[in-house]
Amino acid sequence: MRCFGSIDRVLLLSVIFGLFASCGPSPQAGGGIGGTGSVATVSTGPVTGFGSVFVSGNEFATNGTNFTVDGILNASERQLKKGMIILVNGTISEDYKTNQTVQRTAKTILYEDTIEGPVQFVAPDGLSLIVLGQTVLINQSTIIDPSVPDISSLKQTDLVEVSGFVSGTGTVVATLIDRKNSIEATNYQVKGFISQHDDVHQSFTIGSLEVTYTGADISQMPNPARTSWDGRLVDVQGGQVRSGGAGPYGIRLTATTVKPEGFGNKDGEEVEIEGFVTQVLSQGNFYLGNVHVQTSVGTTFEGGAINDILVGAHLEVYGSLVGGIANATKVEFEGETELQANVAAINSADNTLTLTGLPALAIQFDAQTALQGQGNPHSLTDLRSGDHLQIHGQLRGGNTILATEVERSAPASTVQIQGFVMSAADPFLVLFGSSIDTSLIPESGFLGRAGSIGRSGFFANLSNGKTVVLRGTYQANIVTWSSISRGE
Repeated sequence: MRCFGSIDRVLLLSVIFGLFASCGPSPQAGGGIGGTGSVATVSTGPVTGFGSVFVSGNEFATNGTNFTVDGILNASERQLKKGMIILVNGTISEDYKTNQTVQRTAKTILYEDTIEGPVQFVAPDGLSLIVLGQTVLINQSTIIDPSVPDISSLKQTDLVEVSGFVSGTGTVVATLIDRKNSIEATNYQVKGFISQHDDVHQSFTIGSLEVTYTGADISQMPNPARTSWDGRLVDVQGGQVRSGGAGPYGIRLTATTVKPEGFGNKDGEEVEIEGFVTQVLSQGNFYLGNVHVQTSVGTTFEGGAINDILVGAHLEVYGSLVGGIANATKVEFEGETELQANVAAINSADNTLTLTGLPALAIQFDAQTALQGQGNPHSLTDLRSGDHLQIHGQLRGGNTILATEVERSAPASTVQIQGFVMSAADPFLVLFGSSIDTSLIPESGFLGRAGSIGRSGFFANLSNGKTVVLRGTYQANIVTWSSISRGE
């Protein structure tokens, strides 16, 4: 199995499953003062490792765990793969004296596809697909199963299984793409946000997919005659797909089941959620996928601040459930990026610019982007080609960064880029969709944590998703790279 790039990990918790969310164990006292005790926990995110099961980097013991994989009860851990987004109900044992986690134990683990259906389009740059009317974004953390030798090898009507984060209407950020040889009857599946709900004709759309639910099991949904389903995150399964629908990638699905996605509402349960912000109600009050999250004065933030919680931000949230709302004790921002380079070109029409050395990378500006520095710039229109910028931002997809802070400094020829490896083959590696030639970097310029490791040491086992930092200089429209370092 190989990775296609990195930001480590992309829930929405679009993929949270109400079926098991209410089945977790109740909080348990134990150990007394200075001892240990356990509390119920609900956790969701991509599988990041085995030897037990790791979810978004957190290890869960699986002795006695009940696995359900793709609807198969009493499944095996061996049926899970890295990149699958799973829902875990279990317990967290904590040391009362230090408040440190001693062990996480999974009682139930549930996996369901985010999308299962036919490929309709493959982007020439290999960074996106359209499957069952949904745009599937591929980034550095996407794992491409060996059954898919290369994204470009996929053809229209090929059947694939996608696990990922629903990040918006008709958009999924893939964590795993797997080829299917066939799809059994009633096994087409899609998770996403409903729009254009029509109770009279018993239909709605998800992205470019038109769903008809006449005769489907909708027993878990609100009464459609009384309550519109628009904006709800749902899981749809169906047994018949046919062409049609709006737009060039319109397609129709006859549903057999429509059910809501939820995270449970058991007060006191600890929660660990990874996903994308899909709605911001007010400062610190937002939805991560379909999970309502609220911060407080006691919430700690890592990799960003409360003002950086914007639609599309990739977060991990830790806290507890109260009335179905996740009260966040910690919010971690994923995909924070730092760049230092000259402006190559500015496109004021879509509020983006490009940088020297990274022609395929777009730096996106919005109303929240903070500008400062030489000349006191206030907006993108104050910047010029050749300006030297220091940029902090959040990765959006494979080759776009939403700038959160930008500082213009005195003219300089230095270039520094921190990013995730999308692919590597000595002497080339790809960052943010741009190919970087390292052939002119001297042996002493290939660095590890302990110092120089040479070219062969640097490229040895350099897997997709590793973070690297490139340094160089820019002269006569050419960037000359002088050093590159890698983290582990």
